[in-house]
Amino acid sequence: MPTLKTESLAAERRLDAAHGQSGLDTHVVWRREVHVFQHGEYFDSYLATEPGREEFWSSTGEGLISYTRRGRYVLVGGGLIAPDDHKPQLLQEFNEFLREKKLRSAFHNIGDHELPLFREHGYQVTKWGEEPVVDLGNITWGGKAYEWVRRQTNYCRRHGLQAFEVPHNELTPEQWSRTLEEMLEVGAESLADKPQNREMQFFEGRIGDHEVGLRRVFIVRSEEGLGRIEGFMVCTPMRGGTMWATELYRRRADAVRGTMAFLFHHVIQQFQDEGIQRVGLCLDPALRCGTKLPGDSAMVRLGMTWGEAWLGCVFDVAGLRHFKSRFRPRYENRYVCVQPRVTIGSLLAWARVCGLFDVNPWKVVKISAGRLRKYASRSTLAEVH
Repeated sequence: MPTLKTESLAAERRLDAAHGQSGLDTHVVWRREVHVFQHGEYFDSYLATEPGREEFWSSTGEGLISYTRRGRYVLVGGGLIAPDDHKPQLLQEFNEFLREKKLRSAFHNIGDHELPLFREHGYQVTKWGEEPVVDLGNITWGGKAYEWVRRQTNYCRRHGLQAFEVPHNELTPEQWSRTLEEMLEVGAESLADKPQNREMQFFEGRIGDHEVGLRRVFIVRSEEGLGRIEGFMVCTPMRGGTMWATELYRRRADAVRGTMAFLFHHVIQQFQDEGIQRVGLCLDPALRCGTKLPGDSAMVRLGMTWGEAWLGCVFDVAGLRHFKSRFRPRYENRYVCVQPRVTIGSLLAWARVCGLFDVNPWKVVKISAGRLRKYASRSTLAEVH
């Protein structure tokens, strides 16, 4: 079973390998990336290492908050990245910084255990989804519960697909450049099935414009591992490497049916073999958000409920929910915590930062029409209760 100490040492070696030839100061990289590796606990915590983020460090250097600013609104991703006993001081100092600058803040994807601290500091708490988490200790992959996963995997293997991890730190620059170029090609193809003009921002990671760092890359190749990349996944670390998130995954438009299920199965099995405890499948937005909480935001609650009901034909919430449910996860609540409260301005800032409005109207019509034609077959998709 990996421990914080052993995984941190492994992280340092991976950072040295990743940055040793790049001219970067390894100690500077270490401070941010390994701090996030050790103390990040949400699927988007490691995104604090990406370019374009602003940082707030506590006075002692023990805590980090990563954010993006839009006007007077500060959008925080990744939560309070600090040891548990330091989080109250980190949040207090951050709030003092906000008051001094006359800024308003919103923390996203916060778990139940941190809500008392945010409420104590006057944040308005609203549920906006749940995160499926796969506990790896007891999975056998047998029986009826995992029949769908086994069927997808077997189908892909019969078609010559192979899944494996890419040891990017061990590749030559030329080898990694070729692999990355093909991954970017796959990512561009995957946009054909989405209404957006470009990849979503802020809540999704990026590849190609910064170092991979401590993330891990997995790919599926065709023709017994010798052909083109059919799909890929980039996993981000949490909690000292004892938990990983399937943070970014894409497939080709014409990939073999079941490619992503096959890749998920492979990655989760490998993590299980390594003794990793849990795998997070990232946010399931709007899941079970209809119940009113004391003091929550009706705009967020009703907006998420309305979006789930009426925008599913565009963003395929039901299809993604069905897919994740096949791995039999448990679900953890996730909240948005806003100070002092949610406003129209804060919602617009969030929408602009994440690129919600950057959609192609013709693609929206095409995608919606296609899913409506398949309405009958999609009525059998699993629902999470």
